[in-house]
Amino acid sequence: MQIFRLLFSFFLLLALLSCEKQLASEPSADNPADELADAVKSSALTVAEAMEVEPGYWITVKGYMVAAAESSIKNADFKAPFAGKTAILLSDTPSDGTDEQVFDALMPVSLSDAAKGISASFNLQENAGRWNNFVYIHGIRKQYMSAPGLKEITNIWIGNPDEQPTEPDTPDDPDNPDDPDNPVTPPENPDNPDNPDNPDIGNESDNDVLTVAQAIEALSEQFIWVQGYIVGTTRQNLGRTKFDGILENFTAIVLADEPGTTARELLFPVAVSKESRQSLADYGDALINKRVKVYGNKPMNGYMGQAGINPAVSIVILAD
Repeated sequence: MQIFRLLFSFFLLLALLSCEKQLASEPSADNPADELADAVKSSALTVAEAMEVEPGYWITVKGYMVAAAESSIKNADFKAPFAGKTAILLSDTPSDGTDEQVFDALMPVSLSDAAKGISASFNLQENAGRWNNFVYIHGIRKQYMSAPGLKEITNIWIGNPDEQPTEPDTPDDPDNPDDPDNPVTPPENPDNPDNPDNPDIGNESDNDVLTVAQAIEALSEQFIWVQGYIVGTTRQNLGRTKFDGILENFTAIVLADEPGTTARELLFPVAVSKESRQSLADYGDALINKRVKVYGNKPMNGYMGQAGINPAVSIVILAD
């Protein structure tokens, strides 16, 4: 009986060890990290984009591990030997090994509250070879080290900046100049969809861009592309939407699939940043019924009492 119990305990231990979830490691034949990375590539944000996301949202950020830090970004080490196990700094560009970095372009990533195994595998003090690795990191956007940061990390994937997901090649369509992905250079004008005030983000395909009706039904807690018409602007709630012009000091635009729509169940509110409001306000009342493409987070608890985006990371005005 004693031998039976020992054998049972041994096999039970083996079963538990085999079921343990590996959260952070190099891609290998036994680890689905490659598939996981492919699944998040299309929704991953750059460091600059992630900094614009309001705190409290789960996001995936891509960038280079350029430095180690312990208690402050200003104490960061950008070259070996690195000091600091509790944080790494993420950048959109690799480090040149000097301390002459643009600190407001760096995102601190906490390792002290990361999932099991991540800190030991990715802190630069003990893993100097990971310096300038390109990675995808999933966590909660929070204020950290007095800067926009990332905490409660659940996964880190090693990536390759030269192998980003791309849209399939399509021939130029001279008959469709409204397509913002058309490589034909459009004439310079305020409606240019390549306006730097409204940068396009990500590598979305036509199938990834939702109509307003589809966006209303889409799963929450994810970043989505939505295309529709700006039918109004509002502050605080949809009951105060102004449909015949832009509202002074508006905080959101209201989208619909058809111009002139006012039925509440067909509306999709989108929270806009101060910088975006300033650019949009330049259109004046001509903003109404402009066709746009928006990228942002669809929160679980909705926005203004119903499905919407909060915040918008990108708002692209499409040509008429």
